[in-house]
Amino acid sequence: MHPSRVLKIYYASSFAAGVVLTLFLTHWVATKDVGPRGAAIITACLNVLLIMLLPLVLDWAERKYFKARFVVLEEVARTNPELASILQSQCQRLALPNLKLAIVESPSKELFSYGMWRNNPRLVVSDSFLNVEQVNRMIPSIEAELTRFANQDMPLIFLMFGIVEEMLLIVLLASRVIT
Repeated sequence: MHPSRVLKIYYASSFAAGVVLTLFLTHWVATKDVGPRGAAIITACLNVLLIMLLPLVLDWAERKYFKARFVVLEEVARTNPELASILQSQCQRLALPNLKLAIVESPSKELFSYGMWRNNPRLVVSDSFLNVEQVNRMIPSIEAELTRFANQDMPLIFLMFGIVEEMLLIVLLASRVIT
């Protein structure tokens, strides 16, 4: 299993939880226990909660399943000053504060990053990447991954989940499938 797969599993389970909640909300709206606006607010609150839990769940999964150890740039500078200076300059260029490396015990050569609203970014790298011979070959990959992280917007995915869940609620209410 790769670190990015954990994110995909989280997305899938978050969407599934939203759909299950939508089914309950459809019943509650049909029985007038909850109003339509209340159902929309509950759906939005669930998706905001899932956005806020995302970094915590990924940190936990990295520690548990990949035996990750989180290292700040100052620690990297002690063992590999060239890599630390490259990461520092890339983070300054992209305005990414507080980068931490999650060093995982994995044979995979995959780089993966996650975080929340460009704050507290995590860069997941294999422990085999940190030897001096690999640094020069991995610099373009690290720069590309940090640029991808700076341009991604995970909350947009959860906004789309919320829109789909609201549309499902409306369709189920209009078709009177659940009462």
